[in-house]
Amino acid sequence: MNRLFVLLFFILFTVKTFTQNSESIQKVDSIYNRQTSPEERINLLEHFLKTANENFSKDAVSYGYHRLGILYSFERNYIKAIEKTRQSIEIRKKTDTVDYYKISNSLYNINYYYNALGEETEQKKTIREIQKLPTKNKYTYKSLIDLGYLFENVGDYFYALQNFNNVIEKYGIDYDDKVTLLKAHEGAIWAYSKIDEPKRYFKEITYHIREIDELLNTNENLYTNEGYKNNLANIYEGLEDYEKAVKLYIESKNITEQQQDSAKLGKIYNNLGRIYNKLKQPKIAATYFDSALKMSTNPSAVAAVYNNKGDYLSSTIKLKNNKKAIAILLGKNYEFLPDFESIKQSKYKLDILDYLIENVEEETLLYEVEQKESNLDKAIQTCVLVDELVSNIRQESIVDTSKLFWIRKAAAFYMKAVALSYYKNDLAKAFYFMEKNKGLLLLENLHKEDQQFLKEPKIIGFNESLKKYVDDHSNLIEYILNEKEGYGIFCSNKEKVFFKLQNVPQLNREIDTLKNKMANYFVYVDDRLKYNELANKVYKKLFPFSESVEKIREKKLTIIPDYKLQYINFEALVPQLDPNKYLVENTEVMYLLSASVSQKLNTSKGAEKNTVLGIAPVEFKEKSLPTLTRSKEAMEQIASVYPTDLFIEEKALKDTFLREVNQHTIVHINSHAGIDEIENKPWIAFRKEKLSLEELMQIPNNAELVVLDACNGAIGEQEIGEGIMSLSRGFFSGGAKSVITTQWKANEKAVNEILSIFYKELKKGKSKSKALQNAKKEYLKTHQLSEVSPYYWASLILTGNSDAIQANSDIKYKWITIVCILIILFLIVLKRKKK
Repeated sequence: MNRLFVLLFFILFTVKTFTQNSESIQKVDSIYNRQTSPEERINLLEHFLKTANENFSKDAVSYGYHRLGILYSFERNYIKAIEKTRQSIEIRKKTDTVDYYKISNSLYNINYYYNALGEETEQKKTIREIQKLPTKNKYTYKSLIDLGYLFENVGDYFYALQNFNNVIEKYGIDYDDKVTLLKAHEGAIWAYSKIDEPKRYFKEITYHIREIDELLNTNENLYTNEGYKNNLANIYEGLEDYEKAVKLYIESKNITEQQQDSAKLGKIYNNLGRIYNKLKQPKIAATYFDSALKMSTNPSAVAAVYNNKGDYLSSTIKLKNNKKAIAILLGKNYEFLPDFESIKQSKYKLDILDYLIENVEEETLLYEVEQKESNLDKAIQTCVLVDELVSNIRQESIVDTSKLFWIRKAAAFYMKAVALSYYKNDLAKAFYFMEKNKGLLLLENLHKEDQQFLKEPKIIGFNESLKKYVDDHSNLIEYILNEKEGYGIFCSNKEKVFFKLQNVPQLNREIDTLKNKMANYFVYVDDRLKYNELANKVYKKLFPFSESVEKIREKKLTIIPDYKLQYINFEALVPQLDPNKYLVENTEVMYLLSASVSQKLNTSKGAEKNTVLGIAPVEFKEKSLPTLTRSKEAMEQIASVYPTDLFIEEKALKDTFLREVNQHTIVHINSHAGIDEIENKPWIAFRKEKLSLEELMQIPNNAELVVLDACNGAIGEQEIGEGIMSLSRGFFSGGAKSVITTQWKANEKAVNEILSIFYKELKKGKSKSKALQNAKKEYLKTHQLSEVSPYYWASLILTGNSDAIQANSDIKYKWITIVCILIILFLIVLKRKKK
């Protein structure tokens, strides 16, 4: 009877609590939905919540504060809205069963309120708070979309894309809201319109367009926002499909006119004006520009109109409009250049950067026409400011792909800066910009441990480089090159020559042809004659200064190549047709990714074991990789010359490499390397597994030298302004001071022969570059006919530090000798004392 009474009481209590809770929530909704002003509803709801007694559930009170926050937002009192919504969250966290969906909803509202206040830092913190909740729902992913847009605003476009793609990949797993999915695809399209490299990312762009079309075709209640077609038009404009772009701009204009959104409409009018300018229809363009100015109040939109109005007019008019655009964005006028701090603090920093880059272009054109030194000086000073801004934006990016985007964007600008320095004959400034155009991302990653002290990695100065690489016996040459133009600086102990490369498009074609000829052996006598003629022609273009042959003869030449020059071996150039010897026969050659990267790597500590780590799988689990029949014998030959820890055949495992790589002075891998067909990323094979470039870049090593004895070890995707993303780069990322690798599919027998001689020379105390030169010269002396083709001997190149390596055995014997001498001296002294 008692049990029945208790049960009955519990049921009645539960029903009463549920009823009271339901009634409380209904009361909140009745106040919230009243047809009165937000202010009156706020007062009523505040009073209701203050008078709430113990009979009210926490869930009902929390709901009341959540709704109160929304009402305050209607009044644009976002501070109060955040305060009340926070109260809602704190109450809900104390309930017996925490409803994380509702907490996500409240936090997402707070994210919106911070967005309205322009508090991006607090907005990001709130989104991170949502992400940390133990359950995932549509608010988790809606907030990721918001986070993507926040990072687009600061130029971290690829981190934005990561967030959008995360939403797309999790659809159907953590949430099923098609509106959120559509918004994620739209966000991706916006990001690609900002990246403005549609040809490079056409596959990805097409995927998002297709998915958006599919969502719209299968869901009548879904529609894209008015900005989608405008962003899509931007992409087609970048593809130079102006007809399609105009059509999309017009469609976007029509939608926005119906919505009567003057701010957005002004931007679309500006875009139409810009594209009609490109179509050389200035009257139509001017009409749209004028309409845009009447509609626009947003500083970014107004500035864009003034900047675009100057396109295809004189440089003087363009510069005037350009300056006005920047002044509008900064909210103040300036004399010549705005100061860096003002731009850095501006929310229009990315727009200002674009206008400053255009400013450099126009000042340069004016100088080339009028030859006024003032235009040249202004252009150079603007270059310095642009460089500072690009560095700041790059540092704020989270992911390397965004950093690479800004490096690519800066590459054309750095070429312009070098050209201006050439006009000014300012070698130091030109050298700086050449260095900024090479391996900058690698340099930043090498400086990661210094980031709390160092915001921008150190770029080695011109004079500092001269002290390191130039003396009576050593010369330095650095290049900057793209599809259209190129420059070089040659430095000997007696002179510095700043030169411009002539007819660069043709030179690039000749380099492509020469690369192919280097990678194939001579079959007929005529093959060698044609090769020599081309190799001599390219040499003359790359060394266009007087008496270049004599200046580098019997000297050490440090080369810092760029762009397509990274694919050829300068040692196989032919300085003179009579005698038609290769460059390697009279000049010791070494390469650097950049002088700045090399300087940083040279500060890394050495390995514990002064030995060679030798790895040779010989055979491979992956049957498509052929057996390297000579590799075991080659590695054993090296071990007989130089102290080596050998891991051959079954012992040549990926895990072995990972365990041992950080312990040895020299790392020598005799294996296969290649490029992944799907991701286009380099790999190197071990007995059972492959190691990717991405994995390699995370593995530290203390090697003085890595010998990557594998076909195509130096190949990879060319990143403009950064270099080749090859396996060599992976070893440098880990800390290696120098790398010897192959540039093409090398001949196994010839490479093994050269490397065997190389180790003998290295043991004699020769520098790495001299040892490799001697090995190649010895090979050329002992071979003839087709076997002297560059294909056989020139695939091996040395990049990085060229200093000699003291063999472990030599050190040991020296110490033994010293100890023996000391013992003998001690015995002599002792014998004399006894007498």
